[in-house]
Amino acid sequence: MDKNNKYLYIGLFLVVLILVFGVMRVSMSSDNEKNVTTTSTTGTSTTGTSTTETSTTGMNFTLFIYGNANGDMNIDQQDIDLIEQIGAGKADQTLLADANLDGKVDSKDVEQVKAIIDGTATEMVVQDSYNNPIRVKTPVERIVSLDKMIAENAQAIGVGDRIVGIDKDTASRSIILPEISKVKNVGDAEEPDIEAIVALKPDLIVQNQFFDEELMNKMKKTGLTPLSMIYHGDIQNSLGYAKMLGYLCGSPDSANRYVDWMGNTLGEIHNKLADLDEDERAKVIYLYPRKNGALGSGGDECPTIKTLQFLGANTMTKNTKDTKGNIMDTASYFEIDPEVVIAKNPEVIVMEDFDVALGYGLTDKAVAQAELDKIKAMPGFDSIDAVKNNKVYLVDVNIVSHSNCLGALYISKALYPDQLDDIDPYEIHQKYVTDFLKLPDMDVKKDGLFIYPNIS
Repeated sequence: MDKNNKYLYIGLFLVVLILVFGVMRVSMSSDNEKNVTTTSTTGTSTTGTSTTETSTTGMNFTLFIYGNANGDMNIDQQDIDLIEQIGAGKADQTLLADANLDGKVDSKDVEQVKAIIDGTATEMVVQDSYNNPIRVKTPVERIVSLDKMIAENAQAIGVGDRIVGIDKDTASRSIILPEISKVKNVGDAEEPDIEAIVALKPDLIVQNQFFDEELMNKMKKTGLTPLSMIYHGDIQNSLGYAKMLGYLCGSPDSANRYVDWMGNTLGEIHNKLADLDEDERAKVIYLYPRKNGALGSGGDECPTIKTLQFLGANTMTKNTKDTKGNIMDTASYFEIDPEVVIAKNPEVIVMEDFDVALGYGLTDKAVAQAELDKIKAMPGFDSIDAVKNNKVYLVDVNIVSHSNCLGALYISKALYPDQLDDIDPYEIHQKYVTDFLKLPDMDVKKDGLFIYPNIS
C-alpha cells in the first residue's frame, strides 16, 4: 500500500467513525426526547390537555396535580428529573411542571414533588375540570361531596370516612353507602345550603365536572375550597381524579390499589377490542330518557359516547340530528330525533334506565321488561336491527354515568360476548362491592339489576 492510499483509507475510516458516532448521538437524543415529550392523542382528557402515553394496559389519563411534569398517570422520580432539566434550560416547560405554581420552575418545585411523593406536602395545586389551578391544604381530612359517584369513589379508595357532608342524591344511596348516606345532608347539589356546608368546616367540597362556576365562586367568598372533578361518565379521567383524591387525602397507596385494579381490568378489555376490523365494531346508538317520552343521545363530546368508543364501538355519531334538525356530531347531550335512530339502523341500542327498573335493591324483571318493551314499541323501531335481534339493553344509569367503570364492564360484555368470553362483569362487580365498598353481605346477582336482559 503506497503512502497516498494509506492516508486515503485512514481518512475514510475517520469519516465513517464520525458518522457512526453522529447517528448514535441522534438516536440517544431522540430516545431522551421520547421519554420526556412523546404524547398520544388517544385517551386525551376532556379538559383538552394532551396525555403522555405511559400505559400498556389501554388506560391513558393525566394525573392533574402540579408537579406531574411529564403529564402521565403518576408522580415519581421521572417528574423530578424533568423538572431539573427544565430548570437547567435543557427541556421545555410543561403544563404541570411548576409544582408550587409560583411562576418559575426551580429547586422549590423539586422539593414540592418530593413532599408529594413522601406524603409530607402541606398544600397541593391541582387542575380542575375547567383547567383552573386550585390550591388545596393537605392532607384533606373533611370533605363535603355533592356527587354520589365521588362519594362512592371515596369509599372505594379508602377515604369514605373523610366525608362529613353529602347532597340529597347521595343520601338516597343507603344500600350501597350505608355509612356515608347517614352524614349531614346539605340539600340539592345544584343549590346546596352553603351555611350548612360552612358549619361542617370542610377542607374540600367536591362535585363532578358540571359543578356550577357561579356556585363555586359563592363558596370561595365564604372561604371554602370547591373542586370540580371529571367523574361523570368518563372512565379514564374518573380513575385519574380518584388517584388525585387519594393524594389530596394523604392516601395515594389505597387509591392506587383501586385505580390499578380497575384500570388494568378495563385496559385488558380495551386491548382485546383494540384491533377489531371496522365491520367487527358493534354499531351502537346510546339513548337515555328525557321528559314526555323523548329520547336523549350524545355526540363525540358525551362521556358515555367516549366510553363506548373506548370499548371499540362504532357510535354512529356522524350526521346525527336533534329534533330541530341541528347536526350534533360533536355535542355532549341532546334530544335525538327518533327518525334518525331508525335511519341509522343500529345493531345494538344501549338505553339508560333512570332508577325505574334497574339499580341496587331493584330486582323485579317484569318492571325491567316493561321498560324495555316501551323502547321497542316506539313507532318505526320494529324495523331496527337491534330491536329485531333483541339487542336492546337497559343499563342502570348509576353504573353508566356515575359508577362508570362498572357500566363499561357490562356494556362491553353485551357488545362483544365472543371476544370477551373470559370476562365476567358480575364477578368483577362483586369484587368491587366486597373488597372496595366493604359490603361483604351483598350479592350483586341477587340484590339488584344492572343490565337487562341479563348477560351471561
